[in-house]
Amino acid sequence: MSSSSSSRGGFLRNRVAKDSAFLQRSRDFDSSVSRDKAILLCIHNGVLAMGVSLVRELRCLGNEELIQVYHCGPEELSDESRELLFSIDDRLETVDVWWIKPLALYDTDVRHVILMDVDDIIMKDPAYLRSLKPYQTTGTTFFYDRVHANCSEHLNGKDGDMQYLKKLLTTFDYGRFNLSEEYWHAPSRQALESFAYAGKTCHEMDSSLVLVDKERAGQTVLDIMLWFITEERLRFRYSFGDKETFWLSFELAHVPYSFSPWGVSVVSSTPSRDMEKHPDSLCGSILQYMPSEDRVPEMLYVNGKALLDPYPQGIGFVRQAQWNNMFNSLPTHMTPRLPRTELTRSSHEEKLWSECMMGLGSTPLPKLFAGNLLRRRMHYWGVLSAVTGALQQCEIFQ
Repeated sequence: MSSSSSSRGGFLRNRVAKDSAFLQRSRDFDSSVSRDKAILLCIHNGVLAMGVSLVRELRCLGNEELIQVYHCGPEELSDESRELLFSIDDRLETVDVWWIKPLALYDTDVRHVILMDVDDIIMKDPAYLRSLKPYQTTGTTFFYDRVHANCSEHLNGKDGDMQYLKKLLTTFDYGRFNLSEEYWHAPSRQALESFAYAGKTCHEMDSSLVLVDKERAGQTVLDIMLWFITEERLRFRYSFGDKETFWLSFELAHVPYSFSPWGVSVVSSTPSRDMEKHPDSLCGSILQYMPSEDRVPEMLYVNGKALLDPYPQGIGFVRQAQWNNMFNSLPTHMTPRLPRTELTRSSHEEKLWSECMMGLGSTPLPKLFAGNLLRRRMHYWGVLSAVTGALQQCEIFQ
């Protein structure tokens, strides 16, 4: 794939200036911190405890980069919430512009961006991912989502008389974004070989952890991303949330991008008794492996609100909640590391939920995971209990 972006070397740093009225910091902010690399989080009052606990977890893992917290107005992030964030970290700033990850990426003046969901439970400083092949090759690291077969919406939905993804690649207005005609309606091999293009799934990308070098991406990628969020999503629901926006923007701009060589995995669900009832088909929260081809698999993180919040879907949904979406007190296993794999639901006698990784097996979680999870829970409950002294704890119990 070749880039057609005219601004590849002209990365824009004129979004949120350091003295912008939209940007707030504490009096103790460490102004020596580099603005070349940062972790971006979107936080509102309802997920403050998860956000604060993630900030502390990142610091306990050794990350020292700038953390930008994006939100939209005081109704989403109150003065009290901001003060708590400022009190726990002197390399954190809030940006009152957007509360959606693609627009935060578009807006930030940082070059090397790591976007994270606040319910990510991570085992290693995510900055390490920049040293691996995917990021070194393209300046991006993306992860796959679950394979949802027999799904006729989003990327695999009908847009008129065509599958959405195929129609998008065929009819997109490349000229509007000044893309060279040689790239018009010429999808990359990567897109043509994707599960989504083949109609095998309606979800391609999981956006709970996204790495982008904005300078290598170029302005065209960012402009297409803005188009998706401000125009296309209002016309067609191409994505569950924002997740497909990232890779599609790179694909349409003909700028190279990298997915992990491994498919998505999940952890075992304690409420649904996975290991007792169907140990070959785990049904818990998404897990991603380190995107390297090392012989020994290394777990990277779990995107697991259900591992932190006693009411992951809210108190109002307790009676309707699926067992695998309930609070997961002690996951013990994970789906083995595999390339992205099609699921065959007919191979299992018991009817399982669509989130289950049907027939892909199980392997024990690393021994360190339970200790890491306990530390994260201590930070989370420290915020909820207003015992902020708990946030200073970085020791891992075994």
